[in-house]
Amino acid sequence: MTPRNSFLRALVIVAVVILGLISGPTAAMAAFTDSEHATPQFSAAIIPAPATANVTMRCTFGLQTVVTVNSYGTVANANYYEVKVYDRSGKLEFTGDLSQAAGRTYSSGIEIIGTWSYEIRGYYKVPGSNNFWTGKPLKGTMTC
Repeated sequence: MTPRNSFLRALVIVAVVILGLISGPTAAMAAFTDSEHATPQFSAAIIPAPATANVTMRCTFGLQTVVTVNSYGTVANANYYEVKVYDRSGKLEFTGDLSQAAGRTYSSGIEIIGTWSYEIRGYYKVPGSNNFWTGKPLKGTMTC
């Protein structure tokens, strides 16, 4: 091969390589910026205190009391209601399920009576679990 052919061949190879680099895809540089603000699709329910309740206290000889929840106001978002009865010293004496007849009445043992208190509140018990939300209590007092 003559030096002239070698030179032409080398020149053609260089030209093909340069054309290939020019016509081929180049590396891309890109930067992306974006921001999104979404409004949450959840909320927490509020369970208010029942507005009313009819609770009576019957005293026997000043030594025993019977507390009965005759009625109470239902509230939005609650699916369970409970009463708590506290004796005159503030000690919890009874917790009753108001959906059950036995949960509506409490009879004390022998003890000196005075001013007792009660709380009625609604709960939302999550179906199929042990979780629940607690509502605000309706508080009241009873005196014998």
